Amino acid sequence: MDYFKYKQYEFVKANADDRKVLSVMINPEKACIFNCQICNLGQTKYQGEWHDFGPIEDSLKGLEERIIAEKPDIVEVTAGQGDPLTNPHLGEVVDLIHKHGCAARLITNCYLLGVEGHIETSLKFEEMIAGFCFVDEDTFKLIHRPRVESQFSAAKQTESMIRFSHQYKGKFTLRVLLVKGYNDSDEQVAKLKEVVDQIKYTTLWVGTWPKFNVSDERVAEIDKIIRGK
Repeated sequence: MDYFKYKQYEFVKANADDRKVLSVMINPEKACIFNCQICNLGQTKYQGEWHDFGPIEDSLKGLEERIIAEKPDIVEVTAGQGDPLTNPHLGEVVDLIHKHGCAARLITNCYLLGVEGHIETSLKFEEMIAGFCFVDEDTFKLIHRPRVESQFSAAKQTESMIRFSHQYKGKFTLRVLLVKGYNDSDEQVAKLKEVVDQIKYTTLWVGTWPKFNVSDERVAEIDKIIRGK
């Protein structure tokens, strides 16, 4: 069964260019390390670092046919639902993309990028668009609701992001996502800046979460603070 879909996230922000993009969503149901209260995709069905949706052969064949027919310059890989890094076949997906001479872009969150078993695959992508929200432990646990047995924390998230960014040789777009009432205070913004200052990125984008919008004026103000302007 081919379970890949081909539709772009509406709220993803990236620099526009003249390249032809093929966007593929590789998770038919929501799989993520978290079960976030604020997620616009609803509840996580498969929570953990990994979830295998079954045989991948038909899906890879379908992707190959799309690449041959559409001849994209870059193939953008998203989960569609959850995080693509939880899919154990992600490595096969990027290898297929490269087989046909295309660049590959991964859209994910930052939480698993530097974690063993995930970092190896992440480093294969020429481009990365990854976002994060919280560095405060209490807020992190309250909103993301990680499983206790995963022992995942804001500190581990920060370590993962920094580790990955200093190994990655591609184009890294870091998205700082502001959530009204949770990480838009002066105190929280100062903490976000401390983390961003340690990350090696190509492009920085400061925006807001679809469900808990911070005003345009406040986003612009925080953007300047984080950039040190």
